[in-house]
Amino acid sequence: MATILHVDDEPSAGRLLEDTLSRAGHRFVAAATPVGALQVLAREYVDLIIADYSLPGLTGPEFLSLLQREGHRVPVMILTGHGSIDHAVAALKAGAIDYRTNPVTPHQLELAVAQALEFGRVRRETDALPRTTIVLSSLNIDEAEAVLIQRALEAANGNRTRTAQLLGISVRTLRNKLNGPGRIEIARRAS
Repeated sequence: MATILHVDDEPSAGRLLEDTLSRAGHRFVAAATPVGALQVLAREYVDLIIADYSLPGLTGPEFLSLLQREGHRVPVMILTGHGSIDHAVAALKAGAIDYRTNPVTPHQLELAVAQALEFGRVRRETDALPRTTIVLSSLNIDEAEAVLIQRALEAANGNRTRTAQLLGISVRTLRNKLNGPGRIEIARRAS
């Protein structure tokens, strides 16, 4: 199903992960260091990285920055045994899609991985969308927003949840935009 890279210098930390993820049909790959993780990423496609917050020589946010500098857009989940609110905030600000503190149950892990994989799928779809230039001088803000929403709806085949994810807004915000004062403009453009 998916290839998941676990980055942690404690081999015992990966046992539950490997067992749970293998039973869920995923392929499990391990690396003990950030350098080892980069080597794995250089030779194979990875759908998700699950990393400890404290890695040899780097923190979780520093590891995320390293991945970004190297051009890797793989979703990263931080799973750590020694969590704190400060660490969680730093990891999420650096781009982690999830932050979990051990112990996690196999069920919680499967759900978190499923959500992370869905995030990665939506990101890949968004990256694959054709880049379109809108001449803003000919459109006001409401018209430009209506065009973007209409194109995102088309790309998501009308699925509002996926449309909201593509636009980076909540489903509630999208619903308000579709049902609010600009509704007539959006509906006219979508037809």
